[in-house]
Amino acid sequence: MKKMSAVMMALGILFALCNPGSLGAQQQNPLPPVVMQQPQIPPAPLGQEPPPPPVPPGQPGISVVQSIPVQSLLGNLPKAIETAKKINSVLVPGKVWMMRAPAGEIEIKSGVLYQGVVVGVLNFNSLDGSLLPAGLHSHEYRMGVQIQIIKAALPSVVKSLVILPDAEFVEPESCWLFPVARNGMIVAHIKVYYDGIHVLQDYPANQEMSFYGQ
Repeated sequence: MKKMSAVMMALGILFALCNPGSLGAQQQNPLPPVVMQQPQIPPAPLGQEPPPPPVPPGQPGISVVQSIPVQSLLGNLPKAIETAKKINSVLVPGKVWMMRAPAGEIEIKSGVLYQGVVVGVLNFNSLDGSLLPAGLHSHEYRMGVQIQIIKAALPSVVKSLVILPDAEFVEPESCWLFPVARNGMIVAHIKVYYDGIHVLQDYPANQEMSFYGQ
């Protein structure tokens, strides 16, 4: 019996040496966690506004980094860069939705998802469906493109997004802000918590997509 156990142990070791990826592959490169994932909310009745989003960590007035030395925060930046690199290849397209801005102009948005929640938002031209750089709005009051056309192109758009390894620090939200680029434009931003490990979801966008996404 002892001889049989020894043989089985030797075979197990040999298998592990020949297949190094079989031992804890998921533990070797775990995906970064998301801070406070929010459950999916059922759509609001027609004509009813969605409730306000929950208060995310690090809202203005309750910053968690005031007591943390600057050098400690800067020491987390390399980890934040690695976190951004890890999630870049696993971003997936979310739903597309249309909203009216306060002045009545049409806004077309899409969520960029990580682990099922929105972590970035893309904006599209309501006339032709083209992707817009962050901060630019079409200021149009009519729809010149069908939502289905944008949805059809969205997977290839998200696949070509690149999270740049250069961040600024946003103190009210206690996070590192990474620009997301495509074809020479900054089209979105991804937030990594000040610890450099956790990814922050976009709470307002997650709420909007839950209610209006198609």
